[in-house]
Amino acid sequence: MKKRIVSLLCAVMMAVSLAACTSEGPGKEASESAADSGQAKTEEGKSAEDITLGVSFGQNVHPFFVAMQKGIEQACEDYSVKKCNILSADSSLETQNSQLENLVTMGCDAILLNPYDSEGVVNAVSDAVNGGTGVFTMDVDCDGSLAFVASDNKEIGKMLAEYVIEKLDGKGKIAIIDGITVSSLKDRTEGFMEVIKESEIEIVAEQQTAHARDTALASAENILQANPDIDAFVGINENSGMAILSAATSANLTDLLITTVDATSENMAAIRDGKVAVGVSQDPYQMGYKAVEQALAWCEGKDVEKFIEVPVEYMDKENIQEFIDREKGYGVEVD
Repeated sequence: MKKRIVSLLCAVMMAVSLAACTSEGPGKEASESAADSGQAKTEEGKSAEDITLGVSFGQNVHPFFVAMQKGIEQACEDYSVKKCNILSADSSLETQNSQLENLVTMGCDAILLNPYDSEGVVNAVSDAVNGGTGVFTMDVDCDGSLAFVASDNKEIGKMLAEYVIEKLDGKGKIAIIDGITVSSLKDRTEGFMEVIKESEIEIVAEQQTAHARDTALASAENILQANPDIDAFVGINENSGMAILSAATSANLTDLLITTVDATSENMAAIRDGKVAVGVSQDPYQMGYKAVEQALAWCEGKDVEKFIEVPVEYMDKENIQEFIDREKGYGVEVD
């Protein structure tokens, strides 16, 4: 479904390039005191209105990134940033590297980057920073960024492991679909493995295919065919969690404990309906908002923190409505 709408949505995103960021949403009150002047000066006397920001999302217009974009737009409005170029690389490393080069050429003072491939963008990031353009990463990090705004992804992995250990009383057989192609998935995998090894739980199958829904689904189907008696199946992102749910549904495995990550519409609906046991919620809106704040601080000549953490929380059937209501404010609807 995401693939069918990506062309239209990417065109819409391109249309907002060089336009004012004007959406309303949560986050304004928390930063009103910092933005009261609306005319924050850089060391060279440049006002926020004269600062140009660039944004490059690595993947297509997934609801996670829709919420992140809304956070960016709201921060731009709150801080009187008038020029914000928002682009999507549509899961193409080549496209993203070209976008980074173009944003620098266009004169962006700072770039907010969600890397499609952590290693693949390093040269383009280095060229940007060496040329005087600040690069600030969101959700996924890469070498060379000046600051990284994200959840503690290692903590997300630990939380998933702790939940599984608790529900299985520290024993049983599980499978996991994880990934190492980007920093966020690598950190989650590391955190999960670090905690799960302290239990008597056996991992009978692991596939590092969480980067895409189709590869995750193929892995989930193969794993369940070979191991229909597992007690839990761990997904470390939405792709893997929803792929596991699809494979388990096809195999008529209704009692399998399934995990996922992110407060997306599919994940929240599955948790609400009791099909997925638990998810860990990130807050992409705040990632986008805080990334703008860090970029502006750097443009003003201030020191910025290397890592800005956005808190994460468990989502289960008991509290899922809270997250559904929160995400509705970010433009994410749940059927």
